[in-house]
Amino acid sequence: MAAPLISEVLPGFLEEVVHLLQGSGAEPLEAQLRALRIESMCDCGDENCASFATAAEVKVASVVELQAIEGHLIIDLSADEKICFIEVLGRPDVRYLLDEYRESLK
Repeated sequence: MAAPLISEVLPGFLEEVVHLLQGSGAEPLEAQLRALRIESMCDCGDENCASFATAAEVKVASVVELQAIEGHLIIDLSADEKICFIEVLGRPDVRYLLDEYRESLK
C-alpha cells in the first residue's frame, strides 16, 4: 500500500502551508509539497509533536521556518533541496488528524 498524499490526510493543513510559503522566498516548494506523501510519523513521543517524514531517508541539509499563526512549522530539506521532513509542533488539530489516519489503518 502506497503512503498517503498529504492532501489526502491533511488537506486543510496543506493549503495553510502553501499559503505560508507565499512571500517567504520558498514558493518553489509548493509544487513539491502538493505531490508529497506521508512516509512515516515522528515517534518522539512528545504530545505536542505532529511531525512527519516525506522521504524514506531523512537527511536534513537546510530548513525553511514558516511563520504559522498557531504552533511551529519547519520544512526540512535534503542536500538536493527535496522536502524530507515537516516539523509540526503545537498543533493539536494536525496531531488529531494524523492519529485518526493511523487508527484507520488498524
